[in-house]
Amino acid sequence: MRRFLIVLSTAIVLGSSSGMVAQAQDAVTSSQIQQRDPDVCGAAGSGCDPAEVQQWKAVGNRIADLSSADLSQYAYACVQHQDWKRECETDPTAVLRRLGIEGY
Repeated sequence: MRRFLIVLSTAIVLGSSSGMVAQAQDAVTSSQIQQRDPDVCGAAGSGCDPAEVQQWKAVGNRIADLSSADLSQYAYACVQHQDWKRECETDPTAVLRRLGIEGY
């Protein structure tokens, strides 16, 4: 009987703490959604991208016809890989190939 009570009390403690974890996850998710609110950030939250990413997206739009998803991949790659700057400025498809994205 004592063992049963210990197991039961452990289950109750674990059950109550899992509820707190779920609430914390919900709060983070809500916060992230608010940060990417289309009314504030535009379609797909792209208006809330860092300034450097937005600058590379503008370059990519000028020099290539990329889908929005590929444009985003290109822009983030150009920010992360400073050594790709020449390709980022002249050949976005080369950057996409480095990322494993084909079809251009």
